Amino acid sequence: EIKIYTMVDYSRFDNIQSSSDEEEENISKEKGELNLSPEIKSMKPTQRGKENRLKFLHQGREIYEWEQNLEEVNIFVRPPSEVKSSTISCKITHGHLSLGIKRNPPFIDEDTWGPIKVAESFWMMSDGEININLQKVVKGSTWEAALKGKGSAIDPLTKNEVQKKIMLERFQEENPGMDFSQATFNA
Repeated sequence: EIKIYTMVDYSRFDNIQSSSDEEEENISKEKGELNLSPEIKSMKPTQRGKENRLKFLHQGREIYEWEQNLEEVNIFVRPPSEVKSSTISCKITHGHLSLGIKRNPPFIDEDTWGPIKVAESFWMMSDGEININLQKVVKGSTWEAALKGKGSAIDPLTKNEVQKKIMLERFQEENPGMDFSQATFNA
């Protein structure tokens, strides 16, 4: 058995000088890397909660957790333990959600990220947690947040992860019996 070893000439790296920002930007574009704005670079990763749900926090306080799939968005709110389902006021419209205690200002009063099928959407309370199920009008759409509002959108990496998950669900639905569990997606 004959082994051939080749020597790699690394001398071309000996005199590398730092490049300008413009050169680095051009190199990044050539490599297909993202040129992220300072606003996006400073974004914190979206926090995860129970069962890997996405969390929406305001001033460090959890307001709700949420998740989505091909057809629906689920919002989960944990009210104080003394709150009973009979005292909850939840109003779901085509593009808005209002949630609170009856005869009080709503705790949540926001537009939804996308349009909703009102007749098919609902809420329920189980084990001290309110689950609001919103049926998407546009099946397969990716919502960047359950509700619109300052700071509610998920970070770009989480958005990409969610988009891939929804694409996989769509492929699975359109091709029953095929296994896409090892599928990878290119940007």
